[in-house]
Amino acid sequence: MKPERPVAVVIPLAIGVVSFAAILIRLCTVPSAVIAAYRLSFASLILLPFFLKRAPGLQLTRRQLGLCALSGLFLSLHFLSWIESLKLTSVASSVVLVTTSPIFASAFAWLVLGEKLTRRTALAIFICFAGSFVIGRGDFNLGAESLKGDIYALMGAAAAGAYFTIGRDLRRGLGHIEYAFLTYSASAVILLAWAFGRGYEMSGFEPANYLWFALLAAGPQVFGHTSLNWALKYLPASRVTIFVLGEPVGSALLAWLFFKEVPGYTLLAGGALILYGVYVALSERRRL
Repeated sequence: MKPERPVAVVIPLAIGVVSFAAILIRLCTVPSAVIAAYRLSFASLILLPFFLKRAPGLQLTRRQLGLCALSGLFLSLHFLSWIESLKLTSVASSVVLVTTSPIFASAFAWLVLGEKLTRRTALAIFICFAGSFVIGRGDFNLGAESLKGDIYALMGAAAAGAYFTIGRDLRRGLGHIEYAFLTYSASAVILLAWAFGRGYEMSGFEPANYLWFALLAAGPQVFGHTSLNWALKYLPASRVTIFVLGEPVGSALLAWLFFKEVPGYTLLAGGALILYGVYVALSERRRL
């Protein structure tokens, strides 16, 4: 059976579900590290039975295990930074800025893997950071906290760029379930260690928080992110990543509905620049 039909159904559903992540995080009333730790821990537990079915025939090299651990580290940094940004700035600003991750991935591929940085990609990087400056300039007028949130979102994008760069290499030899479980589990261990090390309470929260944790894990993480990893078997990474550009739109609409956050002119202008810049970079990859 040709994969086009299921892919065409799964990807839009995945992006729609991922768009709810920012809303669910905003509803949580616990520290960012606790949210991230529960999200990845629950996601790992959900994937565990599927991983165990594949475990008997699975042969992992030390390199693969090391890269999964490193991928998990960057995934942890991504969530710690991005979730913190959602507590400081608007949902739209945070999600738009964090979607610059493909640009960071291109930069890391150039610096670490030696991939050629073309003029078009360099132009895309310039456009995206121009858009980030516009958003930051607008949020500066809202106060230092909003600007700090923008910086955290960019840090989250950089960490995600490193995570995707490592994942691109790992997915050549690992199935999407194996890759997702090992990376999520490594991230969960790191985040739990960080939360305990910082002295955060890990229980005794308002009951609704546990529901938000479970929904974050089952929806945006397991279904959303893992479905995108699955789609990489049938579509080029560049095409899959272009679909992710729908997340800021969905999150902004949901933030307007749930929190009455109306995007300002600087956010709309900066967001348009960023999305265009990412498209410029990805459209070049699509032709390669």
